[in-house]
Amino acid sequence: MTIADIQTSTGALESRIREQYDALPESERKVGDLIMDFPGQIASYSATELAELAGASKAAVTRLCHRLGYDGFADMRRAARAGRQAGSPLFLLSEDQNDHDFNALAERHHQQDGDLLSQSLDGLDPLGFAASITAICGADRVFVAGWRNSHYLAGYLRWQLIQVRDNVHLLPQAGETLGESLAGLCARDMVILFGFRRRVTAVPATLKLARDSGADVLYFTDQDAVGQASWTVRCPIRSADALDRYAGVMSLLHFHAMAVMRGMGPKGRARLARIEQSHEALHEFA
Repeated sequence: MTIADIQTSTGALESRIREQYDALPESERKVGDLIMDFPGQIASYSATELAELAGASKAAVTRLCHRLGYDGFADMRRAARAGRQAGSPLFLLSEDQNDHDFNALAERHHQQDGDLLSQSLDGLDPLGFAASITAICGADRVFVAGWRNSHYLAGYLRWQLIQVRDNVHLLPQAGETLGESLAGLCARDMVILFGFRRRVTAVPATLKLARDSGADVLYFTDQDAVGQASWTVRCPIRSADALDRYAGVMSLLHFHAMAVMRGMGPKGRARLARIEQSHEALHEFA
């Protein structure tokens, strides 16, 4: 299934039910109600199991599938799986009997974040890491780009990097196009790109533009590279919850930032000193 197919299917199941809802017979409406509450869960059930949970018959499930335009239950289940694969929070919601048990929730939260931290660091290539740090320290300009949740990650990394080097720019800037910001991109520059799900179409386009310009690209993602990045760092963000988790990513960004601080050496320390002097002159902290 292509990315376009996944994006088309992601909202299609629920929207098809809503369009037909008023005309549904009572038995099919019961099935439709269950699906709309937790559309991603049907990917784990058989038609018989779904019917039992909804208090309806298997025949009602089959009739609903056909009414919604699917070839059968297997076809509808594929649509639900596509929604989960694309990262739609609606399709990742599930009924959890322990969702009001604080201790159980806290333990699960701790376990999942710990697992992601370990996976992120274990998957880091030492040689690629060292080369990318050298590139960040030596580039004339560094552009850090991300969209949606990735925009906050990009902003965090940019804030860390400006402590020890100048000419670090966050993209996209409000009111500006990428074309305006990257028109002068060249081989002496570097782009740090974030492409976590649900990845927008600007990500592969930006990566291609950067590589065509000759700039080095460090690409943070939970997926395979969408093109020829200089270095790709894969950080898992998926968990049992509906919302993705970024604890592993944040840890890796801190790991990279500290390496850049060491790599900048005396020049970086001099910039830190100037920043502190400016803080004092401007009385910026209480």
